[in-house]
Amino acid sequence: MDLIITQELARARNQQDATALRRAYELIKSANLGKSELDPTESFSPDLFVLCAEQALKMKEPEISEDCIQMYFKVKAPITQFLGRAHLCRAQLCAPQSEENVEEFENCVTQYMKAINFAKGEPRYYFLVFNASVLYWNMVRPFLKPGYHHLVIPSLSQIITVLNQTEGEDKEWRAELMLELLECYLQAGRKEDATKFCLTAAPFVRTQVPHKYRQMFSTMVRYEVLDDLMLREDKQQSIILSITYHINSLKAKLDKNNLPENLEQILRKMYRDLSQYHDQHVPTIREEKILLLFELGRLCLTLKNEPIASDCLQYLKKMETEDTGKLLEMEGLECELDALRLGSKLKMYLRGAVEEQLLIIKRMDNILQRAIRLGNPTTIHVLCTAQWNICLPLLQHNLRHHLRKPLTNIAEILEKVDSLMILLRCQVHMEMAYIEQDDDRVEPAIEHMQKAMRLDSLGIYRDKIKITYRRLQLGTMLYQSPDRPEDKATMAIEQAKKATPKDSARKKRAILVNAGLALAPDTFQIVLDSENESKVSIGKIKGRFTYLCAKARHHILSVDKAAGHLRRLGYENDKDRIVIWAELAKVAWQQDVWDVCRTASRFCLLYDNVKAKRSTKLKRGRKKKVIEGSMSDWAPSDMAMHKQMPPDLLRKIAKVLFISAEVGFVAFEVAEQV
Repeated sequence: MDLIITQELARARNQQDATALRRAYELIKSANLGKSELDPTESFSPDLFVLCAEQALKMKEPEISEDCIQMYFKVKAPITQFLGRAHLCRAQLCAPQSEENVEEFENCVTQYMKAINFAKGEPRYYFLVFNASVLYWNMVRPFLKPGYHHLVIPSLSQIITVLNQTEGEDKEWRAELMLELLECYLQAGRKEDATKFCLTAAPFVRTQVPHKYRQMFSTMVRYEVLDDLMLREDKQQSIILSITYHINSLKAKLDKNNLPENLEQILRKMYRDLSQYHDQHVPTIREEKILLLFELGRLCLTLKNEPIASDCLQYLKKMETEDTGKLLEMEGLECELDALRLGSKLKMYLRGAVEEQLLIIKRMDNILQRAIRLGNPTTIHVLCTAQWNICLPLLQHNLRHHLRKPLTNIAEILEKVDSLMILLRCQVHMEMAYIEQDDDRVEPAIEHMQKAMRLDSLGIYRDKIKITYRRLQLGTMLYQSPDRPEDKATMAIEQAKKATPKDSARKKRAILVNAGLALAPDTFQIVLDSENESKVSIGKIKGRFTYLCAKARHHILSVDKAAGHLRRLGYENDKDRIVIWAELAKVAWQQDVWDVCRTASRFCLLYDNVKAKRSTKLKRGRKKKVIEGSMSDWAPSDMAMHKQMPPDLLRKIAKVLFISAEVGFVAFEVAEQV
């Protein structure tokens, strides 16, 4: 019986024969039930359950594998290596499909730890510890994203501890896991734990896997994990570590926006020391030197130091490396340099500079396609980042349509390799959604926003994505009327955007007014009528100054009603409303509907914290007689002073301030003409 099943499993393994696997499974199942067609009394080895389960997993037959494992644990099998292998099979069967399945992740980790704890007690089973660590690392990859690293730390630290106890021969693998655990500690914000871990991990990597130590040293310097004196002692060991120290120290200062005054001298000294270091007869040192030249060159690009970046590139070309990936990275670095040289011309968006930038982007896209064929993940990530940096200056409303192809390629490439550059992928999908939205391609835009939503694990762009996604969804509602006033206003604004030059000014204005009324049905019309002279009441006494006084009083009374609206509404959906009011002001400005533009600007600027601070100062100073309901009558509690406005909303407020100033100037010119 055992021989026949073993032969069927061998045939399934060697020939990838699904039929042979199925025959072996049926024989195992019938023998387990005591109904073997061959000989019901013949003995049956429980090890075959695990062998069949393992083969079924490899051939993507999870149902067979799961059934075999269940049968194995029901019988009283002897305690052998197959017990650990059974736990590994069960762990692979319950592996989570995404980072959102935290419960499945914990169950899976439990199975891996059972296999590891079983194997660590017997030296002959140590190979199972190594196998479990490799399988575990493949499973845990989706959780190496921002916001999920803390889930990995407990199990990964246990696995590293057991690997150290068993003293496996593959020290490089242990060092790799140590580097990843250090990254997890830092990403999870557990700097103290990272420091304690480095006190034991750093000496191991330095002595046992020296070619990995520079990577760990870079991380420790960049995030200031260990005391600076200890790090300075390490950097004295070699020129490679010394330059690594200075590069990552500058990166740390750049993150804090605290760059030294002698930055140029530091960069020049690093390049000079690196170029004069000639111990290139050792392959590892030559490779480290190439990596450092790339790192220094990219840092100089970030710091806008074109001369030293150019020197790094020229020196790299002299080294004549045969690594295809590095050659492609050199071409990418050259493209970034060409883009940097455009400098102020591109900032002014001169036609020639924009066209040259587009040519660089096209060139970079061709390099990226060659990197895909090469299949080196590191090269792909470096070039995708470079392409994104080159595209950034052209992500303007009237230029971004040129970037559809390169951005699509970046998104597809990073998705194909399942890149952990989550923030970059999220940003690319957001920009793609805006490009599709500009061309009225709603469904592709929604798909990109959904992907961006899934990738925004830290919620950095949550509000922005939510607002845009909701706006796109409303664009698909042809015959439905939304319930939320914010949605009604958004639909009206989107309808106004589609107005053609042939549409009358009255029609455009009516649509925009409907948007304002949806957001502020109680006061928008009143504030809008502040500029309507037919609403001015002058009484019985007539005269030029009487009319002007009545007109001014009517304007003040009407405008001050806006503050009352926000006080009654509170800060409900404030972020959504700021965006919608700003969009209404912008569209009205573009269509020359000046009174609606001024009114929408007033409502939007009510949310500005600057006005809140100003009103608080007035309350603390001498009391002034004010009209009830005016902005000066607000209390600090009403203004919600403790709220901190996100940068995106501050930018929108700033844009509305510019629009308000311009339409105010238009009103002044009209008044002068009258």
